[in-house]
Parts: sequence; C-alpha cells; structure tokens
Amino acid sequence: MTGLQISAIILAVVLGLFNFFLAASIAGTVTEEKRTVQDRIRRLFKNKPKENTKSKRRETILARARGEGSDAFKRSDRSRKLMDTMFDALIGADIMMRPEEFALIWIVVTFVPSGLAALFGAGLLPSLTLAGLGAFLPLVFIKIKKDKRTKVFESQLGDTLIMMCNNLRSGFSFQQAMDNVATDMPAPIGVEFSRVCNEIRYGLTMDEALENMAKRIKSADLLLVVSAVCIQRTTGGNLSEILSTISDTIRDRLKIKGEIRAITAQGRISGMIIGALPVFIAVALMLINPTYMSLFFTTSPGRIMLIVSVVMEIFGFLAIRKVVTIKY
Repeated sequence: MTGLQISAIILAVVLGLFNFFLAASIAGTVTEEKRTVQDRIRRLFKNKPKENTKSKRRETILARARGEGSDAFKRSDRSRKLMDTMFDALIGADIMMRPEEFALIWIVVTFVPSGLAALFGAGLLPSLTLAGLGAFLPLVFIKIKKDKRTKVFESQLGDTLIMMCNNLRSGFSFQQAMDNVATDMPAPIGVEFSRVCNEIRYGLTMDEALENMAKRIKSADLLLVVSAVCIQRTTGGNLSEILSTISDTIRDRLKIKGEIRAITAQGRISGMIIGALPVFIAVALMLINPTYMSLFFTTSPGRIMLIVSVVMEIFGFLAIRKVVTIKY
C-alpha cells in the first residue's frame, strides 16, 4: 500500500468523523431546549413517593413523553452521558471548550499528522505510531492539567474553610459564606464555589451543587468537607466548629503528603525514567528506522519479544507504583 493510498484512507476517515461530530453538534444545539425540559422532568419525578393509580398513570405518561424503552432514547441517553463525562473532564482541567470541539481537535491531532506522514512516503508503521501518539497525548494533557488544578485546589481548601468559619461566626449563612469565597478567593477554588452558587440560584439544592463540585474535583479532602456539610444539614450541629476541625485535618494531611512526596521523590522519578525509556526508544526507532522495528511485528520471535516486553513493562510500573504509594 502506497503512501498516497494510506493518506486517502485516513482523509476519508477524518472527513467521516468530522461530518459525524458536526451533525451531532448541530443536533445538540437544535434539541438543547427539549433536552433541558426532559432533564427537569426527570429530576422532578426521580424521588417521588409511591402513590395510587393516578401516580402510576402519571409515570406512564411521563415515560411515553420522554420515550423510555425505545432504542433511540437509550442511544441518545448513552451519548449524553458520554458528552457529560467529557464535559466534566474538561471543566476539571479548566479547559473552556465544548466536548464536540475537543473531540474534533482530538480527531485532527490523531489523523492529520499520520496522514501527512503517509502522504510523504513515511510508511505504515510511522504513520500508525503518529496516530497512536495523537490519540494518547490529548488524554495525557487533560490528566496533567486536572491533577495540577486539583493540587492547587487542595492547597487552598484549608484557608477557605478558615474563612468560612469566620463568616459563620460573624453571623453569615453558609450560602453567604460560599458567596464570599467565590468573590474573594483566587482560582481555582473561587471559580468552583462560584459555580456552586450559580447552580443553587438556577434551582439545584445545596447538597446537589456541592456533590457536583466533588464529582468535578475528585479530591478526598473536598469529599470530606461535602460529606460533613451534608450530614450537618440533616442532623444539625455547630458547622463552624466542624469546618474548623476539618481544616486542621486537611492541613495535617497536606503536611504529611508533602513529606511523603519528598521521601519518595527519588523512587518516583527513577520509575518514570526507567518506565518511559523503552517506550521512548521504541517510538523514536519507529519514526527513524521503521524497517528495523518492523521485525517485531512481522516475525514470530519479534512478536513474542514484544509481548514479553509489554508485560514486563506493566509489571515493573505496577511494582514501582506499589512501592512509592503510601496510604495515610
């Protein structure tokens, strides 16, 4: 297969995926109001108590109105959940982009460099290597940005809780304390609390808005705070004292975490270098001398060696991760 044929196939795939996501984006924009109404209906009747025949009849009418049981509704619900998951990941990484836009960029990064490489006669193996890198690097980029933002959020959480305790002792309500945090604290914690306040204004309960923030951030310290606030709202108690105790706990956890990272820094860096070195060398050889690396894919001993190398690489990564991971 020539480079021109490979590039033509890749171009056809790119155009097909581009048309698909363009149609999905147009359909999402057209049906946005309808889906918003359906979501409101679903939330209204999600926790309804068991009632008489009228309630069952209303539930049947609701199911028919939103198309439950049909394959089309199930497919649209799955696609909506996929887009919501991607949207949460982008928000958690502080990437202000729609899921459809990120998916389009992801497709371009995956197929365009590999298509150009195939067009200029680089061969099949380098083209597939570039396609794999293009598919993998956006996920790594999101993961790095999300982890960095989470660390900054956790470092700000202790001071934020102290600020909220002072507001509560001054006579403010918990929602007013969150408004002050959204106004006075820098990003990312100020931005997240601002989203919580906006969700409450738009009709969500405080518990639901706090749980949404915990799902976006995925921090054990924040989950501890959200759980304590939700329990206090149900059972009662002195919220300022609870937040003060949690703030001291979070400060101690951050101190211990810093000490652990300092102690295990050498092992973590050694593991990353040793683990990434074979992969880096293999990718470089695929791009520089694909004929040399093609023996691993075209011969039986080469395939066996490649499988054994991948398995050993995975076991080595898991072993080093187990050694340097300390639970506290």
